[in-house]
Amino acid sequence: MENFEGFFGKGIEFWIGKVVRIDKQRSTASGMSWGFRYKVRIMGTYSNADNIKDEECHTAMVMLGVTDGSGGGGRGRSVRITQHDIVFGFFMAPDQNFPVITGVLGRSPKPARVGGKFGILSGFTNFLKTGLVERNETNQTDQCPTPKVKEKSTTGTGEGKEVPKAQLENIGQSTDESEVNARPKPEGNQEFDTSGLSDDDIKEIETEEKSFLNANNVNPSNSSTLAELRAKTAERNASEGNRVGDIVDLDDGEAGGLELF
Repeated sequence: MENFEGFFGKGIEFWIGKVVRIDKQRSTASGMSWGFRYKVRIMGTYSNADNIKDEECHTAMVMLGVTDGSGGGGRGRSVRITQHDIVFGFFMAPDQNFPVITGVLGRSPKPARVGGKFGILSGFTNFLKTGLVERNETNQTDQCPTPKVKEKSTTGTGEGKEVPKAQLENIGQSTDESEVNARPKPEGNQEFDTSGLSDDDIKEIETEEKSFLNANNVNPSNSSTLAELRAKTAERNASEGNRVGDIVDLDDGEAGGLELF
């Protein structure tokens, strides 16, 4: 009786390797291939003493996780692999063919500078620039540097950034909405409109707000929302027609019952 060995035959051959420099794999790095693929110098298959160029190393495909998505239905995530990363994988076909990347080993703060073709260098490239965490290149159990605002940075202030009015006008978009503070402040907290509400309505709102605050262990006396509601109520009660002793015109169409007297 013949035994079926399965898709991988007698077993799976695993490997560990290093992703070569991005400029040595321009076609795959620029998207001129299917899937996510990287040139990898596989340890044991290649050595520091060989004469194999980076661009001649194996081209490995990345196996995505179930939470990354295949792209179907618009569900997908980008692969976060860069040059000089140490990756782990296996060969899908015999004789070390069709390598597949299944994982990447995290970098430590002080990698050993072994040099040679398997030395670990920076993952930043001409296309992958430093961000808010600057030159952080670690990923391990201790916390990564907290993103911070760079000194003399104008990001988020609108300063130093010219509105592309010509381009916006060409596509039929308003140029005013792109300016700083062009949109009015939205109504809501600190902008309550209590017109049309009775005292009972406002008291009901205050009761609901107190219940919410108490449920979240917040002292109602520290609530700016309640303070504003009370201020609005006091302002309305002090306005003409609402003050004690003010003469009110009852013949305004709203007191229909007075015609009976």
